Amino acid sequence: MREQKLKEYLENSLTVEEFMLDWKTNQQKIGYETSSFPIEQIEDGEFEITKDHLIKICNDLLNENLHVIDVQTIAFAFMSSIYFTWDGESQEGKIISEIIFNWDNPTIGFDLTKENFEHWKKYLETGKTDYFTKEALKKKFRGLKKNGLRGNSN
Repeated sequence: MREQKLKEYLENSLTVEEFMLDWKTNQQKIGYETSSFPIEQIEDGEFEITKDHLIKICNDLLNENLHVIDVQTIAFAFMSSIYFTWDGESQEGKIISEIIFNWDNPTIGFDLTKENFEHWKKYLETGKTDYFTKEALKKKFRGLKKNGLRGNSN
């Protein structure tokens, strides 16, 4: 993935189809069912991620133009980038941080489901959520434990 193409996608100067074509072209097969998505970083400047950018990603996933693994990889690119930024101190920035963290870490956060993307979109639009609570996470991990699956706790 090239950060330049991700930026162009977020700015609407590249369609989601063009972005995904470029991304898939740069994908490297490293095993039978394993691929690597090297991230070509932009060295200079910065690009501020906004709620609208994340809403765009939610919409593209909900419209089946992006897949869960695509969004997770985009979130990883945001987290590992020095080019993509957001103000983690502002209320908007805290919501952006929380959502990007969840997208990048579904095993310790909320699952990447269509239903959750609908909730994340609503959260981005309103700034309010009754859905993403500590109780909901506890319920997720209790369900894993009940079904004999282990979470990240000992």
